[in-house]
Amino acid sequence: MDTIYLAQLRGWCVISSLNYVEGGPGWRIRSIDLRPEITDLEAFRSGLRGDPLLDAIEALWGGDPTGALSLLVDQPDSFRVRALRADCRRDLGDHDVAVAEYDLLVEAVAGSPREAVIRQHRGKALLAAGRAGEAVEDFERVVDLRDGGDPTLLASAVQALEAARASAGSC
Repeated sequence: MDTIYLAQLRGWCVISSLNYVEGGPGWRIRSIDLRPEITDLEAFRSGLRGDPLLDAIEALWGGDPTGALSLLVDQPDSFRVRALRADCRRDLGDHDVAVAEYDLLVEAVAGSPREAVIRQHRGKALLAAGRAGEAVEDFERVVDLRDGGDPTLLASAVQALEAARASAGSC
């Protein structure tokens, strides 16, 4: 996606015809709810082989946030574990808890390379909480941060921004 299109996107509401954005081996991000889904379990597991959080991620992305959260309880309280727990809370409908945790995480990474990832996750939590206007602000910032970077990550940010704008009724 080029810079001209991004500049237009910031002023217009563009609804993509894509139903998903490819995320990585064996998974994609659905446009309808901006959540990852596993499409090829073997490829997914192979892509995350050696990741100590594989089972929790598989449970969460497979639609079992309660199971994922139980797998994260005994994990050391790392930045990544906190983010995954917040995603579990979001998917369980504990939106205020999820957003509060992401507020702390965004504050901790502001200005760093992690900011785009954490803002995108907070935007998804805000959107799930019915706070679409605030989600739009986060997703606009993510698009800015990812402009000129990895095309897959940028496509994911644009997808999220489009969904939030549609939800906010700004289309």
